[in-house]
Amino acid sequence: MTATITRQPQGIPVGGQFAPLTHAEPSVSLGGPLTREQALDLSTLVPGQPRTIGRDVHGIDGIDTITLTGKGPLRKPSVPLFIEPSAAARVAPEKHLLELRYTLPAEANLRELYEFDDWSYRRARQAAHSGIEDFADLGPKPWPAPPSLLPDTKVELDDAGDLAFTTYETYAEGASIDPDDFASWASEFSGYTDPATRRELATRIQDSYNS
Repeated sequence: MTATITRQPQGIPVGGQFAPLTHAEPSVSLGGPLTREQALDLSTLVPGQPRTIGRDVHGIDGIDTITLTGKGPLRKPSVPLFIEPSAAARVAPEKHLLELRYTLPAEANLRELYEFDDWSYRRARQAAHSGIEDFADLGPKPWPAPPSLLPDTKVELDDAGDLAFTTYETYAEGASIDPDDFASWASEFSGYTDPATRRELATRIQDSYNS
């Protein structure tokens, strides 16, 4: 007895002309830099994965890079016992926490403003940090601040004298940042290359050092 072996073409199912035809979908990866609109689309922001955009994308003078990082839900909305969960979701939608880190360009480097004391360089750098906090109104307040769910804005001054600010906003899931809001948020940190601002900072750093 002879057996006839029928070879089945790859990708063609057995079962006649009406058998379902299946094939793998091609995996397409769209590389390349993000546009400004894509960068501000928070629906594609993966929590915990930073998205850094440069001046060529954000287009804001006085800022080098802006890094967006989703930090997850800000807090779970409280659900009163007498309200159905679906109604409570409409009353108190879940908010997500967005971290924005602004690094300033080389022109904003502050090292020359606190290199006046080689003997106590560390103290001069601490004075520079205090002077920046004072200038940006980020230092301790003499009055109690109202409670906020958002972390405080922080300023960083690294060993090279470069500046960065980290601040926080909230957003609804699937939202996009309005470009006007985005520019407004950055404007608070974009003026550190201005000569008048640098002179004011130098004075505050000296005052902080001498106090």
